[in-house]
Amino acid sequence: MCAGLLRSVSNAVDLLMAHFGRSRDPDEKMRLGNSSYSPTVSGLVLEHLCPAIQNILEDGLRDHQLDFIIGQRRNHSWNVVDISTRAGVCRRILLRRWWQRGLLPTT
Repeated sequence: MCAGLLRSVSNAVDLLMAHFGRSRDPDEKMRLGNSSYSPTVSGLVLEHLCPAIQNILEDGLRDHQLDFIIGQRRNHSWNVVDISTRAGVCRRILLRRWWQRGLLPTT
């Protein structure tokens, strides 16, 4: 794995740590992690952390995968996410936020 991929995750984590490091109070940290009270946190996650993780998921991902029913199917990092997570409220929220920002693929 390329060091640049890991560096981008590390930079995103540093930004998040700095965001949460603004306070020592646990209640304030909870507010800092809630995008309703602190929209900055959603920007940090969606603009820095998510793209960095997406680049890692896509690194080495084959362009297509074989499907028994439809033959060759285009691969995307969201296939990895779909397979590794269960459907739930958190996943729907994340997908909606990515869709709102135009980060989800159309195909």
